[in-house]
Amino acid sequence: MTDSYPSADRTATAGTSAVANATGRQRDAALAVAEVVLLAVILVMALLGNGLVLVVLLRRKRRHNPLHQFMLNLCVADLVVALFQVLPQLVWDAKGRLPGPDILCRLVKYLQVFGMFASSYMIVAMTMDRHYAICCPLQAHRSGATHRSTSYSVLAWGLSLVLSLPQAFIFSRSEVAPGVYECWGNFAESWGLKAYVTWMTLAVFILPVLIITVCQVKIFVEIHNNLYLKSKRRLSAAPRPTAAGGEVTAALSKTVRMTLVIVLVYSLCWAPFFSVQLWAAWDPDPPQNGAVFTLLMLLASLNSCTNPWIYSAFSNSVSPELRLLLLCRRRPRRRGSVPAEFSATHSSSS
Repeated sequence: MTDSYPSADRTATAGTSAVANATGRQRDAALAVAEVVLLAVILVMALLGNGLVLVVLLRRKRRHNPLHQFMLNLCVADLVVALFQVLPQLVWDAKGRLPGPDILCRLVKYLQVFGMFASSYMIVAMTMDRHYAICCPLQAHRSGATHRSTSYSVLAWGLSLVLSLPQAFIFSRSEVAPGVYECWGNFAESWGLKAYVTWMTLAVFILPVLIITVCQVKIFVEIHNNLYLKSKRRLSAAPRPTAAGGEVTAALSKTVRMTLVIVLVYSLCWAPFFSVQLWAAWDPDPPQNGAVFTLLMLLASLNSCTNPWIYSAFSNSVSPELRLLLLCRRRPRRRGSVPAEFSATHSSSS
């Protein structure tokens, strides 16, 4: 006996158009249109935002800024989410099913979860890199900022590739009704669906959020202690504050604030998605065809739209170049100029 569930961006639910078609139930036309419109908007926003920021970052490839490298990798991960998670879901909702052979079904399902893992783990890698640079400055200086950021990025991509593999074996093109074939997930045991959805929630959301939270708390404690010691020394010795020290503190604060905003937005976008996933898997009769239930599933992909704009808002060098790119203007050449917004952080801790 096997337990099955359909293929879609909302992988654990049974309340998709395919189920409605297979069981003869009529889809809610208004809800279906709302899904298609919302997904189309998310797709365009994700492709436009990440594509533009990626172009800007690639233009700056000669400057080995670890934070720029992380954001470049995060843009690529978010593009994977847009092209292989949002786009297939858009096709699914527009046509009522995901067309194509079995190999396409398995590949799409693999890439859907791969994008989720990559985006999540890249944020974890960026946070861990900042934690290591701020809380362990001597070790960070010895290892080198560029080498460390590259190692963290490769590890994030590698884990994503490996942990996404079960999708290619769980999903296949199966007969869901007489003469009706769909990209469907099959489990040998009835508890398989619950176990898999719970594992995905832990691996993609809960565990990364816990790691990020611990790192952020340690970063804030370290910065607070450093600022307290600096203020205490100034009061005792009354030295004149140097400009370099102020720049380092400002750069540290900006880096931490940017990472914190990315993490908060990530949590706000994905928490409803995984809550609904768990609800659909564990509740024998979830309200899976309701508008709120369905739209909460779709809003998770908004996270891929927000990351590039958050980075641009906190970057004093990327945002002007992004503005020039949007206006189709060339970047003015500056001799001997160095990006200021995060350079002090990395030069002081790498």
